[in-house]
Amino acid sequence: MTRRTFDITRRQVLLGAGGASLALPILPSLLGKTAFGAEPAFTRAPRLFWLTTDHGGAFESNMFPARSLADKTAALFPDHMASYGTLQATAMAGDNVLSAVLRASASKLTPALIAKMNVLWGFDVPFYISHNTGLHLGNYARNDGNGGDGVAVQSSPRPTIDQILAFSSTFYPDTTNIRERAMVMSTRPISWNYSDLASKSGTIESVRGIEGSRELFDRVFGTQMAQGPARPPIVDRVLESYQRLRNGNQRLSTADKQRLDDHMARIAELQRKLTTKVSCTNLQKATADSLDSRGNSAAEAAKYCQLFNDVVVAAFTCGASRIGVFGLGDTSHFVAYGGDWHQEIAHQWQLPTPQQTLVDSYQKVFEFSLLDLASKLDIEEVPGTTYLDNSLLSWTQECGMETHGSISIPTVTFGGAAGYFKTGQLVDYRRFNNPASAYDPGAGGMQYMGLLYSQWLATVLQAMGLPPAEFERWGHKGYGVPFITLEGWTPHFAQHYGDTSSRYFTGASDRLPIITA
Repeated sequence: MTRRTFDITRRQVLLGAGGASLALPILPSLLGKTAFGAEPAFTRAPRLFWLTTDHGGAFESNMFPARSLADKTAALFPDHMASYGTLQATAMAGDNVLSAVLRASASKLTPALIAKMNVLWGFDVPFYISHNTGLHLGNYARNDGNGGDGVAVQSSPRPTIDQILAFSSTFYPDTTNIRERAMVMSTRPISWNYSDLASKSGTIESVRGIEGSRELFDRVFGTQMAQGPARPPIVDRVLESYQRLRNGNQRLSTADKQRLDDHMARIAELQRKLTTKVSCTNLQKATADSLDSRGNSAAEAAKYCQLFNDVVVAAFTCGASRIGVFGLGDTSHFVAYGGDWHQEIAHQWQLPTPQQTLVDSYQKVFEFSLLDLASKLDIEEVPGTTYLDNSLLSWTQECGMETHGSISIPTVTFGGAAGYFKTGQLVDYRRFNNPASAYDPGAGGMQYMGLLYSQWLATVLQAMGLPPAEFERWGHKGYGVPFITLEGWTPHFAQHYGDTSSRYFTGASDRLPIITA
């Protein structure tokens, strides 16, 4: 596609991986000829993007920056001190390096972006969750049932936080311009919601992920390209039949009534999307597709991620969506590994060669996916504030240092969520050097437990504007399943966390200290 030139500043141009200008947002400060000395009246609505990757297994010494950076302390409890400090990169061979994983070209990982970044250490899931895709966003029930713990939590499925936000009138008080409530990009189940979207009831079902960037573009911007007569309202065409069947047929079972309600709620949401117009100018249809770019090379894997990122940036800057979830899956494509990644790399995490392979793949995910998106969003939204400043980008892995272990789930973020988070910090929430909180996985050094991962999810929901009353369930705090291990061979969790009435569980809806403004 030929690159087009517009009468705008360079900072306003969003260039896609294929060289195409995807979209130009409406910029309040440019709507008139008046030069604004301060930010014009503007509502900062935070946005959320979540990158998920399978496995884990990177030694904490490879994943996290040097603990010596955390030179300040804060008391979480009288006997539990957290540590924190300013992120500082080391220059090495043209890169800025925070850790073996968190490194990139100095031209990309700039001091300005590091100042908008957080690395969070010490979020745990206090039971053996094993293979899963549900941990990231709060549906712990989505695991393979490998062990008693996994089976026990399968009976407590929950919508994931992206869907809680997507159908919250607090987060989306007005959906007039929202084409896609939540952009779910994945070939595997990472997002779940109620079957009845309208009443937030029914069964918990997987939300189908969009597999290609061109499909995502069409979902978000499709009607902007379409020509022709307006569609007749879909809901109107079936509403009369629905009401007659739903309310007039005495033979209809309760389960079938729920199925009808679910169906109508989805049709209503489809109708809303089809009639929504996106406020963007000079929008050009994406031609390249990530489906053609998964490949078996680092360059192809990078392009795969960046094509999705381009559409996410266009959607965020145009106001067509405020939520994106990207389920990248395993990271073998970034190192062109042709063997059995799960058995030969992830399960051999403690050995030198597989460990280095994991680290190499995660470094490329960081540079070419998360950092790429952060860089593209770090353009001015209003004077003195960028789209990144008003967003939260989060990258989490399926497990911690020990493959299938759930101590210290690596959590890396960019953006302050419209001022909710302080940034530029390494924050270590672990109860460090206390024997009751220690666990030796047999390689990579001693681990220490910290705070519940469900408290991180609860803090994110509050950063997006939701009060705890809108997401708490079952009389418990935080977001997830209030559960602690049943497995006799994992006693370390009970030594640190006690039981579900302990201080860690009862405080799981509290905003995390240190990082919240």
